[in-house]
Amino acid sequence: MPPFATLDDFELGEEVAWGSLATIIDAVYKKNNKHYALKVLNKVELLKKKGVRSATVEKDALIALGTRKERHPGIVRLHHSFTDSNHIYFALDLATNGDLKALVQKLGSISINCSRYYTAQLVDAVIYLHNCGIVHRDIKPENILLNSEMRIMLADFGCAYIGSDMETPRTNTFVGTAAYISPELLARSKVNPTSPDLWAIGCTIYFFLFGTSPFMAATDYLTMKRVKNLDYTIPPECDKDVTDLIQQLLVLDPMDRLGVPPKSSPDALKQHPFFVGHDKKDFPEDSPELSSWAIIDWKRLWTTPAPPIEVGPYRTRPLDVPGTTDELWAGFESLQVTENSD
Repeated sequence: MPPFATLDDFELGEEVAWGSLATIIDAVYKKNNKHYALKVLNKVELLKKKGVRSATVEKDALIALGTRKERHPGIVRLHHSFTDSNHIYFALDLATNGDLKALVQKLGSISINCSRYYTAQLVDAVIYLHNCGIVHRDIKPENILLNSEMRIMLADFGCAYIGSDMETPRTNTFVGTAAYISPELLARSKVNPTSPDLWAIGCTIYFFLFGTSPFMAATDYLTMKRVKNLDYTIPPECDKDVTDLIQQLLVLDPMDRLGVPPKSSPDALKQHPFFVGHDKKDFPEDSPELSSWAIIDWKRLWTTPAPPIEVGPYRTRPLDVPGTTDELWAGFESLQVTENSD
């Protein structure tokens, strides 16, 4: 990562995203005329909202990943990091095609082949992270960015865990987003540190196909309640391999989750029939199965063109959430209103 960049080295353009702690600006680095996503964090707001540790963790994770000899194409890269009296700045890869949340919401859902392709890229990037001693812990569609070639870049490492040992169980911290948080994070259980990312992958596949989290409810409290109860549905007409993969990832006991050692492994996840089919024969390079991403060729995942974006077979939530409205309004049943006599 080149040192000594300052804000004067950048020509600031439009704001492309913003949140409670950061604003993302399309900025041109004057020394090479390249566009970057300049992430601007206000120091006062970080202190008020207790976000200093999050900013530090993100920087440490991105530096650790960016300084490795072999970098992964599916992870956003930190090019510069600097501060001034009021702000912290990260110059990151610019996602010229937005993120997968916006894409899926625009279409309602994406096709099974598109879902397979983007899930495979996500799995490959996450396995790389784990091999590097990093767990993301906030995987969700809005953190899966799309570059100019419509390939993913996993971003936002503010909730990451960094450690050298991915095998020994550890006590989990309550971090992440309600709709994608795993039950072991909610319970602060002592488990394999990689397991929450695999749960989130299961939620993300579901989002690709149905346009919503499997546990979405009217409030975060109700959403997390559904997570704890494993309260979700998959319509019976859904592709059987998709259904099986989701059901093997959305498992309450992380020790029984597909991809989590020692009962399972990352290779077992990559070899699930949803990705590679049931027939393990080798397909020729011009095979229609490979070109349409009806099966995944893991060796060509980052070099072969992405599939065209197609609307999926399920455009709305498969089933209404039973009882959500009743639970939300239950607290108002005893509310009494009296007229003011004045």
